[in-house]
This record gives sequence, structure tokens and C-alpha cells, in this order.
Amino acid sequence: MSVLSRERVAKAEAAETRERMQQLAWATALVRAAAPRAKTAGMAARDGVRSAAQWTGPRINQARVWTAPRIEQSGLAIKDTIAPKVCETLMAAARYVDVAAPGPEVTAPRRRWPQIVAGTSVLVAVGAAAAVVLRRRKNDRAYEAPGKPAEEATGPQGAQNSQPDGSGADDNGIRQSPVT
Repeated sequence: MSVLSRERVAKAEAAETRERMQQLAWATALVRAAAPRAKTAGMAARDGVRSAAQWTGPRINQARVWTAPRIEQSGLAIKDTIAPKVCETLMAAARYVDVAAPGPEVTAPRRRWPQIVAGTSVLVAVGAAAAVVLRRRKNDRAYEAPGKPAEEATGPQGAQNSQPDGSGADDNGIRQSPVT
């Protein structure tokens, strides 16, 4: 590179550096000019806040004086009416959500169908036993009918010839329909 080219490059770099310095000087001058304005604005803001605090202070105290008894009255009303219900609801929710093992008064849900099947089978057995007992009694009465011969009271022809007693049972215990 020649000497003239180096001088041109150096002059160009010097010109750029001057421009940067001038820009920085201009920004510095703006900051120096803005500092007193910012200080004045800060003091004005501080004074405005003080006057606002002086104006709002008594009004806030008046609002607190007016509000305090109403809040207390509301608290007492809630304590007497709503609080017990809220307390019960929260306790029930806590019991429902609790993961701890159930206490002696809380039992796990059980299936009821085995109890229902057992109860139904007991009722069926009692009903069948009652039916057997009643049928035997009815048949025993037919054999012991007073004033009638045994053949007439128990035979199939005897039941047809005499008045029907509504039983419709013969010697074998087979039910027949009454004769009309």
C-alpha cells in the first residue's frame, strides 16, 4: 500500500472519530441540560405527593371510622349465621378428602347383594315350610272329619259326591279344580 493511500485511510478514520466525539459531546450536553429539569420535576413530584398525602390522610381516617363498626357488625352476623354452616361444610370436606385410615366409626362400603340373597333364601325356606305344614294340616282334617266315613271324606268320588270343601286335594296331595 502506498503512502498516499495510508494517509487517506488515516484521515477517514480521524474524521469518523471526530464525528463520534461530536455526537457524544452533543448527548452529554443534553444530559447536562436535562439534569436540572429532572431535579425540578422530582421536587415537584415530591411536593405533589406530600400535598396528596395531606389531603387524603384525614379522608382515609374518616372512611376507616365509618367502616370499622360496619365491618364488626358484619363479622358478628357472619359468626352467628354463616360460620357454623361453613365450618360444618369444611369439616365434611376434610373428612372426605382425608387419606388417613378410617376410624372405628367409619367403615368401608360393603356389598349388599350377599345379604339380600341370604335374606331372600331364608324367606323362601320359611314360606315353603309354612306351605308344607298347612297342606299337611288340611289333609289331616280331611281324614278326621266327624260324622263322615273315612272313604267318603277322602276319596276322589267322595269329594265329587259330597259338597266341595274348596280344598280340591285328593289322597295323593294332587290339587284338582272344584266341580261346578
